[in-house]
Amino acid sequence: MIFKNATTEDLENALIVVNQRFNNNVIWNRFDINGKNLNITLRVVSSKGRGHSIGYGYLLSGHKPKRLISACWHVHGYFFEALLKIAPDAVIISRGRRIDQYGGNWEDWDAGSMMYPQYMSEKCECQGE
Repeated sequence: MIFKNATTEDLENALIVVNQRFNNNVIWNRFDINGKNLNITLRVVSSKGRGHSIGYGYLLSGHKPKRLISACWHVHGYFFEALLKIAPDAVIISRGRRIDQYGGNWEDWDAGSMMYPQYMSEKCECQGE
């Protein structure tokens, strides 16, 4: 994800807000500064804690869901929400789409397959967080 019009302090403060909801389980996976833009990804400390995503391969195999250290859709949504409250002029580019104070956050999409459709909001254990 690329962040524009936000400082590293803004992002750190947004992470603090998100961690209040997800029991301090969210950390940076990547935090690169490229000129005026910040390239950042989120992950969780423990896949057994809140905010982790689940791989969808279990739908094909019938096995138990595999917990991943990738931060789930809900973590990202709350992070973007917190950042936009802290830095209203911030712009986030995620999956080639723009997220800003005017919209784009909380858009769900099908990340499964034709046989096993699964929305991003379903690839975790947040249960409507």
